[in-house]
Amino acid sequence: MTVQMWFYPGLILLLLGFLLITVPRTSLRSLVPFGFVLGGLLDGVLNLIFGNVFHFASYINSGMFDASGQLILAPITWILVIIFFLYFWPRDQGNLVYLYVLAWALLATAFSQVVHFLGLFEYSPWMYPLPMLILFLGRFALAAWVAKPWTNSWT
Repeated sequence: MTVQMWFYPGLILLLLGFLLITVPRTSLRSLVPFGFVLGGLLDGVLNLIFGNVFHFASYINSGMFDASGQLILAPITWILVIIFFLYFWPRDQGNLVYLYVLAWALLATAFSQVVHFLGLFEYSPWMYPLPMLILFLGRFALAAWVAKPWTNSWT
């Protein structure tokens, strides 16, 4: 088996282990629905729009984890990422919040490049880095904007 095939399952196991160690169960109960909607469902919708409709980006070489041209493990990974994003949200609501969203967007942009180099993801050459960074900025800002009114604290 290759690194391509086991990259996402390994990443999911790593994130899930870290999640179970760091995030308390009471917080998980309130954050998991946000993870499903703002992580997994939003990833599926964006993959449909940018992949199938506009053909800007797509998953390749998914092997046994392929479902109609989509990598079925990517939404699961995004569920865990959004849970982490919301749980570690800074308590200070000043300018640190903007830096926090920017840091996660930069991390996601860099991660997309890693997945691209592994041969699991391809995108139009004009899409990296600035348009992809803007897309991830919007994605994390939307997650924070939607989830913030429904929770008094992230923990």
